[in-house]
Amino acid sequence: MRVGVVADRPVPPWSARQIILALEQMGVEAVYLRPSDITSLIGDIHSVMLTSTLRPAELDAVILRDLGVVTTVEMFLRRVDVFRHMELLGVPVVNPVESYITARDKFMSLCLLSKAGVPIPRTIVVEDYFTAIRAVEMFSRAVIKPLIGSLGLGILRVDNPDMAYTISKTLAQIKQPIYVQEYVEKPNRDIRVLVIGDEIVTAYYRVQTSPQNWKTNIAQGAIAQPIEKLDEELKEYAFKALKVLNLYYAGIDFGETKNGYVLFEVNAAPQWRGIQRVTGINPAKKLAELVIRLVKK
Repeated sequence: MRVGVVADRPVPPWSARQIILALEQMGVEAVYLRPSDITSLIGDIHSVMLTSTLRPAELDAVILRDLGVVTTVEMFLRRVDVFRHMELLGVPVVNPVESYITARDKFMSLCLLSKAGVPIPRTIVVEDYFTAIRAVEMFSRAVIKPLIGSLGLGILRVDNPDMAYTISKTLAQIKQPIYVQEYVEKPNRDIRVLVIGDEIVTAYYRVQTSPQNWKTNIAQGAIAQPIEKLDEELKEYAFKALKVLNLYYAGIDFGETKNGYVLFEVNAAPQWRGIQRVTGINPAKKLAELVIRLVKK
């Protein structure tokens, strides 16, 4: 069995290395690939996937961790289509590329989750910065986020129209959509639920210990504290989110409010270094087992 692990770095990032090690420990040949190293051959006797040396890749499955940074629509479509091509050839892609894209797209993922009855914060996505200012005034306190982002980078809390004007106008000038979300009052923590297949592998609080920082991402200085017993309501929402977005695995972030839980976002390529260090649980092993089962079906 040969499984590709895909990320767009010259050397495998930490999470990809953990997955490669887990696969190899189970007797699977793991191959690290960058999106730019995978080539489609179409129109011959049959379609095949090739490496950059134009040799057949001969992959039984692929774990898609990262499409990389792309600056043109054409490059984005080329990379997406590589994995669509794999799926057409019957190669399982984990997570499926359409689902991966939908989860990365905060706008569409929240639309689908809200329609399915999962509670989310009130959110407005616009291009006109005056509309964004009115949204901030309506919410009183808001956060402005990148439509596609990770690690808590680029998220700004906005408390007044002047700040909203400056941020929104800047985004409009560089032709970026403006994603405005009502600020959710919560403790200095949020909840990350890591689901792989039909199992909640771990759930933990991400606690921000710095009073100057309101973000609860581990990458922003928060610490992981395991949750011994997860609320049944959160379990229900987590599995529903996985089903709605058609994902095999995900890290799902929730906030605790006075009116109950809200789902902030779903990460289709979650990191787990912080919780692995705290608990010793290795999610890469669970992910490797899931991929092996998919190949053997």
